[in-house]
Amino acid sequence: MLKLAAYGGTKVRKAPLLVEEHSKARFGKEEKKAVAEVIDSGHLCRVFGAKAKHFENEVSEYFSVSGAAVTASGTAAIHCALAAIGVGPGDEVITSPITDMGSVIPILALNAIPVFADVDPKTYNITAETIKAVLTNRTKAVIPVHFIGQSCVMEPILHLAKKHNIYIIEDCAQSYLSTCSGRLVGTMGDMGCFSLNDFKHITCGDGGFVISNNKDLISRARLFADKGYTRTEAVRNSVLFGLNYRISELQAAVASVQLKKLASIIERRRNFARKLDNLLKHVEGINTPFIEDGIEHSFWLYPFNIDENKLGVNAETFAWEVTAEGIPIPFPYIGLPIYLYDPLKNKQIYGKSSCPFECHLYGKNVSNIKGLCPVAEKSLTNMLILPCSEFFSDSDARDIASALTKVCDYHLKGQTSR
Repeated sequence: MLKLAAYGGTKVRKAPLLVEEHSKARFGKEEKKAVAEVIDSGHLCRVFGAKAKHFENEVSEYFSVSGAAVTASGTAAIHCALAAIGVGPGDEVITSPITDMGSVIPILALNAIPVFADVDPKTYNITAETIKAVLTNRTKAVIPVHFIGQSCVMEPILHLAKKHNIYIIEDCAQSYLSTCSGRLVGTMGDMGCFSLNDFKHITCGDGGFVISNNKDLISRARLFADKGYTRTEAVRNSVLFGLNYRISELQAAVASVQLKKLASIIERRRNFARKLDNLLKHVEGINTPFIEDGIEHSFWLYPFNIDENKLGVNAETFAWEVTAEGIPIPFPYIGLPIYLYDPLKNKQIYGKSSCPFECHLYGKNVSNIKGLCPVAEKSLTNMLILPCSEFFSDSDARDIASALTKVCDYHLKGQTSR
């Protein structure tokens, strides 16, 4: 039996899996040229420049939608979308408990109540059934979070939304070009929100955008991102309350170049995931990513889990052992469902007021406590995540598979010998 590196054996891989060159390789001459053009123009603010407007037009064309509004972040994109549909005090917005605070901050910032639907144990996405279980007459919108590259199963969610006259705001931050029944995420609901954060498929450092086939909603989202200014009147007037969520011309210039690379980035990630699937499909104890029928994954990360009973080891120890072999598996992925984060659990959003949870316009008791979404809580104890990159090679895939296989074999043989 090969000794694991965690216990004094030799590592499968000695060189770092994620090298600095990968980050540098994301940007090239095209991005440098685009940034130089902005510098040369003398206009770095989108109000006076052309790059942000051009990027909005490119996004609209890329996703074949009526319009786009570019924002300062993915969080801002969701905030603009929720503001555009009129979310306010007393409203409930249903979303996933396995997500980033960026999905929830905008709900709270509008003095609305985030309500958490449980997830499917295989995809970690919310479903029409789990949404229905928490739906009330106060539900204004649902934010399906397409988790780490896999679209939610949208048809029944859309049907439910139509039946109850509620909005669907898709959170696509982790799932560029994922599809459901041939339809791109972000184009199925009322509005789709994307992130251009440094960790996403494409990036300009920080940024985001909203897309929609509803021109009125996009117009309102764009106004909200620019303090409500139309920028068309001789006398300045804010026509609706908004924030300053403008993206800079420098960011828009980089994002425009990155958008042209998106299809290639996604295809290379999919190819890498397929290679890893093939290398792992016969490894006893490993469950490769479950993908729903009709869904095309875009692999922001590579999710998998293990058969803890068969291997006789829990996910945390398994992740530590694989990491010791030179293949990093951070554990836990996020640790807690988001409703157990301190601000939500303790209702500490606006000073000591307990608003919006105890707002008189809401009038219900909210308890964000352990056990609220049991499937999500259980999933976070056994969810394992591998990094995924369009720059990973066949050799990288083999090293990852070798490390996982080595650790599985160690435990399987250990089980047999006991």
